[in-house]
Amino acid sequence: MAPQSPLDDADHWYRRGAQALEQGRLAEAEASFWACLAADDRHASALHLLGRVRQHQGQAEAALALQLASWRQDPALGWNAFAAAELLERAQRWGEAAAAFRAARDALPGESWISALASRNEGLSLFGGERLAAGLSPAAYRLWCRRFEPPLTGPGGPGADEVLPAAWQLQIAADAVLRPGARAWLSAWWATQPQEADLLYSDEDRLDADGRRHDPWFKPGWVPESFWSTPWLGSLALWRRAWLERQGLPPPPPAGEAAAVWRWQLQALACAPRIRHIDRVLVHRRPSPGPDPAARADRDLQPQATALAEHLRSLGEGPLQVDPLPPPPGATGAAPRFRLSWAVPASLRLSLVVLSRDRPDLLGRCLHDIERSRGQLDLEWLLVDNGSRQEATAALWRSWQQRPGSRVRVLQLDQPFNWSLLNNRAARCASGELLLFVNNDVAVPASTAAGWLSVMAGQARRAAIGCVGARLLYPDGSLQHAGVLPPLGAGCEHPYRGMAPAAAPHRGRLHHLSGWPAVTGACLMVRRDLWWRCGGFDAALPVEGNDVDFCLRLGQLGLRHVVCPEATLLHHEAASRPAGRSSTWGPAQLLLMRRWPAAMASGAPWWPAAAGLDTPDGRPRELAGHGWE
Repeated sequence: MAPQSPLDDADHWYRRGAQALEQGRLAEAEASFWACLAADDRHASALHLLGRVRQHQGQAEAALALQLASWRQDPALGWNAFAAAELLERAQRWGEAAAAFRAARDALPGESWISALASRNEGLSLFGGERLAAGLSPAAYRLWCRRFEPPLTGPGGPGADEVLPAAWQLQIAADAVLRPGARAWLSAWWATQPQEADLLYSDEDRLDADGRRHDPWFKPGWVPESFWSTPWLGSLALWRRAWLERQGLPPPPPAGEAAAVWRWQLQALACAPRIRHIDRVLVHRRPSPGPDPAARADRDLQPQATALAEHLRSLGEGPLQVDPLPPPPGATGAAPRFRLSWAVPASLRLSLVVLSRDRPDLLGRCLHDIERSRGQLDLEWLLVDNGSRQEATAALWRSWQQRPGSRVRVLQLDQPFNWSLLNNRAARCASGELLLFVNNDVAVPASTAAGWLSVMAGQARRAAIGCVGARLLYPDGSLQHAGVLPPLGAGCEHPYRGMAPAAAPHRGRLHHLSGWPAVTGACLMVRRDLWWRCGGFDAALPVEGNDVDFCLRLGQLGLRHVVCPEATLLHHEAASRPAGRSSTWGPAQLLLMRRWPAAMASGAPWWPAAAGLDTPDGRPRELAGHGWE
């Protein structure tokens, strides 16, 4: 018999080591791999698995050295580059990790998912370890300003005159400054635009004490409720002089008279100008010296709040109250913020529809939480039992039906789950002026305002409003819902989903009354007559998409949808049914795209034009589409 060659010997020890590693016998695996390398010191697979042993032993630096050595010996192996990339990422050497993940992807063409890891590390390297999905930090924003922001150059070129056309009246805040090049860019831009706007406004940001840019405000198109709660004309507004003269409006007050400027702007807005948003940061707000902004809020903004209330009443918005809100902590030069509340008649009847199949723990908490926060509202409960089997669920139904003075009806509908059909069956039995469809996995945290139901009801009774939604949080406090945007993400995504509320992009929009094209059916309030007029929810959408379709149908009637931040609830999403995209998700998306092609393609006017549609975090569009998390 011929003697065994060194390579045969190496393979023998490699197989023994691989088997020992798979079975968790690390010492035996280590010894076998060293024996393999003694026979063949270029054995890339042995180096790779020995690196795995060192990793299991908690020796990260030694593990990385072995993976890099394996990668040098055999780049085609692929998994050695992948293992090196994982270790480099843990060591926060993101640029090197991105390169290693790309090498692994190229060597392993069947593992396309590795591309996402390469992109993630590329982003971490570029932004110094900060995740864009957590919100655009000051450092990340300054990097965007330096490397990605569209320059202020146009057909007139950088040498165009820094003079605004005489046809436009410029309003700029006393503590604001135009971005260098803004006048020349506007002059060139106007020359290429159709003359279709009477009022122009732009995006903005702030300057810190050192003159560095931060806190960008990428603004949406004209969404009335969003503008009323966070007015955005204070920094920069451009009015067509010919239009102002036709309306007989006086010249605007001096910039330093904020309350007078606001009243003048409301007077002008009442004349229904054609409004256009410019998706460029054209103005910076400078730090304002003086007292703490929060201490100034009530004194400075109360006249503006009063003026806004008068303006809305003149538009036929009925009895409402407008209260100034203090600026966010540490904010200087902040735009005014208002809380708007519409009056609700005493003992208004509200019909609540709740579906459930067992899970008495979730259902009991949901019913109890809403009942204790009802205020003066007259609640009618329409509880749908969709085939429960537990005795505890039946006992819960009985206890609620026996509550003194309560209006509770339990509908036994033991049939395949179809959210639309089940809610429609219950809604046909309702007698309330308003309907509230709410999931059984919704709870009311103690921090939520006591009058949240009345706030939603006040909005729902407005003639201009279709559906009213709540702000929903996951149990960990991150945001689940503050509106629905049909073209966002993979489709019908929730803006700012998964973000900590403290991140508050787009100048804290999720904390204020805001308009959206749709709201989630997990907590949706609507006038009963509107529900009948639209024919209820579409049973062809049994699980997903029914709420979006319903809202878009109401939108066709000229109605708007809003989310009330006062109604902040916890949503244990999918706690009562399996999580993840179901088999009905794909067909629902196809139906929505066929039925609503324009709405599924464009986020205007609700989503800032400067923000990308790939991710829900509101990052600038130049930072979207790269796979950066």
